[in-house]
Amino acid sequence: MSPGRAYQALVDNDVDLITAVPDSLLAPLHRCAAERQEIAYVPVCDEATAVGIAAGARLAGSRSLVLMENSGLRRACETLARLTLSHRLHTVLLLARRGAFGEGNWWGLAHEETMGPHLRMLSVATAEVDSVDALPDLLRRAYRTLDTGQRSVALVANPLFVEELRGR
Repeated sequence: MSPGRAYQALVDNDVDLITAVPDSLLAPLHRCAAERQEIAYVPVCDEATAVGIAAGARLAGSRSLVLMENSGLRRACETLARLTLSHRLHTVLLLARRGAFGEGNWWGLAHEETMGPHLRMLSVATAEVDSVDALPDLLRRAYRTLDTGQRSVALVANPLFVEELRGR
């Protein structure tokens, strides 16, 4: 089961807190995280809140991950800028890529168009996740980058990853 394998990659990389704004693309991973007990799962209704909790938890020694759709970057922009650029409180984000080539929702296209510029503006290191098999190594590398204390990291969950996560 791919959601279970993706979740296990988080466990194996010592993630101990997931703050999340649930979305339809990563829904299987959200459900898995909510059902299992190895990682604390905190769903919130606002992306800025998810980022703030994750950054605060990092100060307390937690290895946190923020799950959200890429549309949330715009909503979390001020919090990310304040915490990452001003205070060097960095986070790892796993972003569902809404608006990628083949998007079937007209409203999703702007999310793709604004994601790259926002990540660059915030000086966030990025990597694309194309499969569940690639996730463990990308997480390891993301936290190694995070541990430099210099940059936040966004892992962008591409459509192939999402399809695999959904068992298609």
